[in-house]
Amino acid sequence: MNDSVVGRMGRWVAQLEPANVPPACFSAARYQVLNMIAAVHAAARSSETAALRGVGGFAGSGRATCLVDGSKRAPHDAAFDNAAYSMAQDYDDIVWMGHTCHSAVFAALAVAEHEGLDAVQFLTAVVAANEVAGRLGASSFLGPLNGQMWTFIHLIGAAAASAKLLQLDEEQCVHALAISLAQPNFALQPGFMTPSSKLLAASTPTATGIQAAYYARAGMTGEPRIVEDVRGFWSRFSYLPLPSMLEGLGDFWTTQTLTIKTYPGCHYFQTACAALEQLRDRVGQERLRGFQSMHIETTKLGIEATRFAREYAEATGRITPVNVNFDLRVTAALMVLAGRLGGAEVEPVFLDQQASAIGEMLERISVRHAPKLTLRTVGSVRALGSGRAALGSLGVGDVLALMGRYRREYRSELVGMAEAGAWARAISAAIFKAGRAPEHAADRSAVPLYFPNRVTVELADGSTESARVDLPPGSFCSADMPQAVRAKFLRETEASLGRRGSERAYQAGLVLGQGASLEDLVALVAQPAS
Repeated sequence: MNDSVVGRMGRWVAQLEPANVPPACFSAARYQVLNMIAAVHAAARSSETAALRGVGGFAGSGRATCLVDGSKRAPHDAAFDNAAYSMAQDYDDIVWMGHTCHSAVFAALAVAEHEGLDAVQFLTAVVAANEVAGRLGASSFLGPLNGQMWTFIHLIGAAAASAKLLQLDEEQCVHALAISLAQPNFALQPGFMTPSSKLLAASTPTATGIQAAYYARAGMTGEPRIVEDVRGFWSRFSYLPLPSMLEGLGDFWTTQTLTIKTYPGCHYFQTACAALEQLRDRVGQERLRGFQSMHIETTKLGIEATRFAREYAEATGRITPVNVNFDLRVTAALMVLAGRLGGAEVEPVFLDQQASAIGEMLERISVRHAPKLTLRTVGSVRALGSGRAALGSLGVGDVLALMGRYRREYRSELVGMAEAGAWARAISAAIFKAGRAPEHAADRSAVPLYFPNRVTVELADGSTESARVDLPPGSFCSADMPQAVRAKFLRETEASLGRRGSERAYQAGLVLGQGASLEDLVALVAQPAS
């Protein structure tokens, strides 16, 4: 049992104690908790979440809190609700590798409250979920799903957090993780890229993962080899599994790679928004709004997200919150028009009001892939021991096979002929750099995840301005991160908590487990959002 993927993970979860968690991990977890509370409060005001408020009667009784109205529910129901709100505006965060936050924070919060556990136990469970779920996502990176559509990570993340809080023994932990993956969720793009059914992407597997841990405690068993079995998880969710990505539990801490979104929308676009803010501050809002043309260079991930979003936007014929989230052109247009990008700017009413102006502005914005920026992202992988091992394991045959799979299933070219020259130049520069030491030592857990974008605008007077940002301002490795998290939290919670209440809640979150209890924090943030 313990030689399997799930066996090793379950053993680690069972043995994890607060004393084993580095202080930096707890700091990152506190920021993550504050960030997800802000995401819930931002979405609570949205018309997109009205359906969630209409089904509260389905929930069972319990001691876990639904943050938007303070109601008490069963753990899986409260976590389901909170995770659905936090998904609504794509205003969450990532770690290496995946958007683990929905399950890591809200499964842990629900079970900790229901079981009457303290803040340190809660934070330890958050960390456990990040570590396990992030690794499963990374091992499946080369597969049919990506980003937020890795909904399966919430199964194992919620199960890990719940198992830790329920103090399951090693065997029970293994079974909890295995049960959670027995019938994994496979997200379909039509249900994610346009309609509000996207809200359920994290909440459904999070509830299942919580239930899996309770079932394991009651004696239900799972198959420990559920991941690597010839007909198991990897056979369905990965074109080419990367087992090396699972290594380093307790040595390399995924939680310290945290990057919080300071703008609602795709993580791959965060640095483009930051670059637009730099340009706004440099030339002024009115001059920026009057630009003649805008050219955005982005990564392969950014261009593919934009391509998918554009396909579905054309089918609906209107701009929706999801179009803004995943089409970099729309994201840029909205930010330039509004002068900022927060929860209020992705509201359907606001988007409808701005639809004509956005449509006109889209004609002047172009987005293209820049291989050198993609290789900058690949450099983040190279800074990790497991990442270097995964890259080193890929042969020419593997790459060719992957190119064929992506072409058949997503009409996507990993390397298009039109950009062959740019790839050659970027790879040549990367080879030159490869002989040097990584920018960040592999044994350091606080590894920055670079997702660069460059924005160049031609202004009305014919002058040109450009800005490139590589590291999102919400990165745990960025000196700007504390200020960015605070600004987001206050902006998105003030409407429901008031300025003073928002400040008090933020300060309580910063010292959670070191002067503020879990009950203190929940009491401060679980208020009806009006």
